[in-house]
Amino acid sequence: MKKIYSILYCVGFCVLSLLMNACYGDFLEIEPNRKLAVPSTLKDLDALMDNTTLLNANALLIMGELGTDDYYLNETDWNSLTNPYQKNGYVWAKDIYEGQQCPGWNNAYQKILYANMVLESMTKLERNSKNEVQSNRIKGTALFWRAWQFFQLAQIFCDDYQKQTAKQKMGIPIRLASDINQPNVRGTIEDTYSQIVQDLSEAVSLLPAISEEKTRPSKQATYALLARTYLQMKEYALAKQQVEKCLSISDVLIAYSEVNRSLNFPFPLYARGNTEQPLLDAMIRTQTFASFLKIDTTLLRSYEAGDLRVATYFSTSNGYYVFKGTYNGYATYNPFPALDEVYLIRAECNERLGNHEDALRDLNNLLIHRYQKGAYQAKTMENTKNILTEILHERRKSLIFRGVRWSDLRRLRTEAAYAKKIVRVLGNKRYELTPEQEHLYTWPIPDNVINLGGIPQNTR
Repeated sequence: MKKIYSILYCVGFCVLSLLMNACYGDFLEIEPNRKLAVPSTLKDLDALMDNTTLLNANALLIMGELGTDDYYLNETDWNSLTNPYQKNGYVWAKDIYEGQQCPGWNNAYQKILYANMVLESMTKLERNSKNEVQSNRIKGTALFWRAWQFFQLAQIFCDDYQKQTAKQKMGIPIRLASDINQPNVRGTIEDTYSQIVQDLSEAVSLLPAISEEKTRPSKQATYALLARTYLQMKEYALAKQQVEKCLSISDVLIAYSEVNRSLNFPFPLYARGNTEQPLLDAMIRTQTFASFLKIDTTLLRSYEAGDLRVATYFSTSNGYYVFKGTYNGYATYNPFPALDEVYLIRAECNERLGNHEDALRDLNNLLIHRYQKGAYQAKTMENTKNILTEILHERRKSLIFRGVRWSDLRRLRTEAAYAKKIVRVLGNKRYELTPEQEHLYTWPIPDNVINLGGIPQNTR
């Protein structure tokens, strides 16, 4: 991890004191004479964007993971959970927060505030800056982090993107300024995704192709995120274009046959030696919740003989399979798109665009790196009945606990062939999430934000 300069403590203290509830709406309670410490040099701004403790840790996408079908809890472990949003998120309850605040919302808008502060300061400093490379990188970094947070917020707090309704349905509050007195206003879903694409498109022209530090964004990381964004928008041709640009920088996949699967965490610590991971990020989850997770048995049975993902991703504990295959090489999950996901995005886009052979080529190229040497039988037009079904199945098997399963369930729920009903059984109670229950795929805005900001609440 990079050194965090002293400016972070000055700015961070002031910002965090204002962010006790850590969302813009809460600033309305702060007296007007309170001021933020404003960084005044490129070095200050660089340090602010190197705050890895804040920027490279996310509390949002784990909220989506809570409601997926990749794991289950038994009744005893579920009853042991003390965090309301984790316990209620597991059963898609109407009241998620039980009066408590939402760490994911708070965490995201705190980062957005940091990014907006930097972008505003850059406007003042750019005219006099003699270091164009540094200046561009800082600005691109701020745009990237803002877009990444907007994207995550969109996966949790607004409906999935549907072109025919995106201009009518509510999106998220799109904060583009650090002025705490600006009211919260929910844009549309179209507004939300347009801002994500705009920020990333500008960022990619400013960032280096690959960053020396995995904690810093790069062109490759930005292309990967654009590909994931366009996939969510069902813009398959555009998603494929971003994949091409991403893989033109680096396309090296990990051969799982060369990974030490006996380790507690088989992949390199903090992703430094992970050729597939363009950006180090961490999906925050409590240790208590993580220790209760039991991998879905149907998912486990779907891996074939010779598939090394089983031994690489999972280990046994007390008779159950648990997850260990984090691409961070540590106990935190990495929700940022890695190159295996990028290959799967291109495979799906190719198939949806009618490029069947190209789709199979990408799928085979990925899977041959996941099996024992000589064990993988390539998929062909002759032995594969439904290519898209195969690709979507491999997404689930490859990208477990990467923050994408919830997004996939949302975007596929309107396609009858790929929609999924999820069932939870706890004691004598049965809970169901069906594709038709659109309102349960979108989390409610936190209660304190609604009360302070007066923005419309999601239907639940």
